[in-house]
Amino acid sequence: MDAVENQVPAPPPAGPQRSFWTEFRDYWRGVPDKWLFLTLLAGWCALFQFAGISSFNFETTRPSLFEWLYHAWNAPALDSSQGNLIPFVVAVLLWIRRRELAASIRGVWWPGLAVVGLALLTHILGFLAQQQRLSVVALFLGLYGLAGVVWGWRTMKASFFPLVLFAFCMPLGTFAEDLTLPLRLLATSVTRMICHGLLGIGVIQEGTKLLDPLGQYQYDVAAACSGIHSFVALLAVTMIFSWLAYRSFWRRGLILALTLPLVVLCNVVRLVAIILARQAFGDEAANFVHEWFGFVTYLVAIGCLLGVARWLKEEHSPGNA
Repeated sequence: MDAVENQVPAPPPAGPQRSFWTEFRDYWRGVPDKWLFLTLLAGWCALFQFAGISSFNFETTRPSLFEWLYHAWNAPALDSSQGNLIPFVVAVLLWIRRRELAASIRGVWWPGLAVVGLALLTHILGFLAQQQRLSVVALFLGLYGLAGVVWGWRTMKASFFPLVLFAFCMPLGTFAEDLTLPLRLLATSVTRMICHGLLGIGVIQEGTKLLDPLGQYQYDVAAACSGIHSFVALLAVTMIFSWLAYRSFWRRGLILALTLPLVVLCNVVRLVAIILARQAFGDEAANFVHEWFGFVTYLVAIGCLLGVARWLKEEHSPGNA
């Protein structure tokens, strides 16, 4: 099919600020082939609704991948609750880049069917092997391919980053626990060095455990406290921030590289605070810090991120990446 002219209207001249719904309506009216995309999307989603999984767990009773995802995101053992927010985050980022996306539309691009075909084969493999995570990959890969089929490869390029955030919808939990072990060991070692070497507090390290020499307390730095949850949350924040704030790849890469140091910093601050609270005020205070101090450490991480971002500030305002 021949390329078509982009029909999305140009931004209006400066004047009274329009409401969200007015602007949304104007852009929606101008998007070409939107009903074709929605029809294909409905069919794609129906596949995963009625033949999404072949093995039921996490309280699922129907072959719906969407139901499985919902229960997996909210299963405490998997620690993947961020999946509930990611679709809304993706929608917001697509709206922020709406002008770039509108300018990228060129019309139907048949090679995009190859991406959809690859997604379909991935889902078939996941369905037959009873591997729901493969079907999750297939679901979002197919969505990406359908956008290319209807609107072209430039739209695939423009929408790559917002849609790649769907990777954070993948329930990892115990599946990635081995990956968190180095983070836990490092956080435990640094905490012991600070408490024992700098503060003079007697702390013994046994693997990922911190113990009092007299046996009065013992803290196990579990994966939920110093592992994949902190890493995933901060990685999502740094990815979104770097994409919105910068055009240059080296700046984006540097911001992303901060994720691991910030994870370790957050957890060391939290662990030191727990031990100090225990020394000064007892077990009740230590338990309070354990439950609630995580919010403070995330504020520390965000503060560090903003400080580095100020140092990396680009001379010109960020444009479309």
